[in-house]
Amino acid sequence: MKHFGSTFCFLGFLFIQAKAIPSWKTCSAHSDCQATGEYCEEQADYSGICEYCSGAYGGKSIDDSIPAWCSNYAQFGHAGNNSLTSTSVLTFTRQSAYQNGAFGAECPTFDSCLKNCRKEYLVEKTATQITLTSTFTDTTDCVCDKIVFSKESYSSPVGTQYEWNTNHDFGISVLGSSTSSKELYQYSSNDVDIEFMGGYIRCLWHYSISSVSSSGFMLNGLLGVTSAIVIALVLT
Repeated sequence: MKHFGSTFCFLGFLFIQAKAIPSWKTCSAHSDCQATGEYCEEQADYSGICEYCSGAYGGKSIDDSIPAWCSNYAQFGHAGNNSLTSTSVLTFTRQSAYQNGAFGAECPTFDSCLKNCRKEYLVEKTATQITLTSTFTDTTDCVCDKIVFSKESYSSPVGTQYEWNTNHDFGISVLGSSTSSKELYQYSSNDVDIEFMGGYIRCLWHYSISSVSSSGFMLNGLLGVTSAIVIALVLT
């Protein structure tokens, strides 16, 4: 029993490390965020919260440094949000208001049809567009739209940056204004968010990324679990 217990504990640690939406816990140093694989980002009031490592390349670090465990994240986020391919599959894992509802941030109410549609998307990718097609089977009461994100560039102090934005309204009128945004944001090799912003709405849908082979079999998730089990057995 001891042997299997240590194996499951190790697997649990791996799954915790592969976390989804940021923890947004308070911090005063990067070390406070190391266990969750994040960095300490300085806020307007000079306090700190733990954020995605990829944010360290565009956000305000608590001490103007990037911790060593975040050094390989520069390729993600606005600097290189383009590792999805036409064999990628996005699987919905969680929804959260920004910073768990801090500063009045909230998620809108999404209808049941959209909740069914968002569970899993197949990806089609070109140089300038990412199209998401739901795997949900349409019914007379629910027909899923394709969602098209376009690659848009903008200038920043560190050079040209890129975003993947969509005009799809998701059935939410407040997001139809010119000041709102709906962005597909990649922050690691295995995860993306769809972020909604408009008024008090700042909401994230989190997705894990897997791959589909020519036979239609999902690869990454199974390989990841298999690898974790093998490593756990070797170390126990």
